[in-house]
Amino acid sequence: MKISKYTILFDIDRTEFYIYSTLSNALIEIDEDSFQFLLNAKKNKLNIFSSEIDSELHDILILKKFIVENDLDGFLYYKSILTTQRANQSSMHLTIAPTMNCCFNCHYCFEKYKDEDYMSESVMDTIIDYLNLLPSKPELKLTWFGGEPLMALTQMEQFYNKLESNYKKPVLSDIITTGYHIDENTIRVMQNIEVKQVQITLDGLKNTHNKIKYTSDCEDVFNKVLNNVELLLNTSNIHVVFRINLTKNNSHEYIELYNYLINRFKHFKNKGIAPGFVMARGECETLNEDHTLLFAPNEVSDFVLGLYHKYQVHTPFLRYPSRFFIECAIKNVMSISFDPQGYAYKCWEIIGNKKYAIGRLDKRGRLENVNQTTLNRHLYGADPLEDPSCSACKYLPVCNGGCPIQRIENVFEGKKNNCCTFYKGKIEDFLKIHIKLKEQGIENRED
Repeated sequence: MKISKYTILFDIDRTEFYIYSTLSNALIEIDEDSFQFLLNAKKNKLNIFSSEIDSELHDILILKKFIVENDLDGFLYYKSILTTQRANQSSMHLTIAPTMNCCFNCHYCFEKYKDEDYMSESVMDTIIDYLNLLPSKPELKLTWFGGEPLMALTQMEQFYNKLESNYKKPVLSDIITTGYHIDENTIRVMQNIEVKQVQITLDGLKNTHNKIKYTSDCEDVFNKVLNNVELLLNTSNIHVVFRINLTKNNSHEYIELYNYLINRFKHFKNKGIAPGFVMARGECETLNEDHTLLFAPNEVSDFVLGLYHKYQVHTPFLRYPSRFFIECAIKNVMSISFDPQGYAYKCWEIIGNKKYAIGRLDKRGRLENVNQTTLNRHLYGADPLEDPSCSACKYLPVCNGGCPIQRIENVFEGKKNNCCTFYKGKIEDFLKIHIKLKEQGIENRED
């Protein structure tokens, strides 16, 4: 037996000693002698014999895959997990864009294909037929997307009623929105269609946000959105997550905006705040943004670690790595997104761009004119399991190769997206914070 390449050893002030596996996602504290023994074995690539270490610890090290016969077995174990997930037909992530229309024209938005179409009842019916034609009856996680989905309240309610009556209710329903259109009627509809979570995008403090999101009939979109959120929190149990879009132009505003939101909404528990980093990736070529102002993965790490160390501010990025131990749904055979015209896509980032549609529903709910090339690329192309660099990387089980669309752009479109995880080279720092928070009685793990 030998130390797995997925095993990470670290100490805290040379008084506490830990071993972590990205493969099993296990973290345990061990004594100093065992730590030094394992550290030496890893450094010098030595075999480990049961007689050399405490028998109980030896059994745990095997069980949690800290030590293995060879690293290929570890990789194959990880591969078996992803292969099983990809083939799982018991659940489906269904994304519905009832319209691609939006009242804003944010410069960073990847949705360059906006139109004023709204989903017709006939398209809704074909989506329901599509679901009913599936060989299994998967549970649904439903995401409302756009455009701005709240500009299509009637269509949202119509589709949900059809879904509930002719298929079954989703087990979870969320929406991604600017928050601009939230009012009493919107809240009523969201409650009727059982939306559990709303993600609302902010672009910085008031002046910054209003330079990016503005309309001819509203001088202060920022405060309008926050007033809408206050109404939502006061009149419903819907959980609100503020996603703060960050480039290096506005990242300095994050802590002030965070504190402002915490103070303004301090009486509400059903809220969350998280940075949303605009990453240095392929589409930045079309953004009205200096490439050097976008974030690389290591800069994301430095930013979120700095928030904690300087201000004791927690972000979802600090949570125990288990939340990332699931591959993007694009690789799952069941995951699918539909635009208002019934075109189907494997990823919501490209919804509305017919170039990347994998087909379109016919009147019977069947995909016609299937673009097999695009479908194959999304399901099987740019696979991290077949990438020599990724398959050799110790971070792969908590990274899963990064965003599949970015990987596909690299392989098939010659782009140079950095797909590595923000954990790379910094995972010990994140684990140390997890340990400290746990000692303080703060739970930051999602299983």
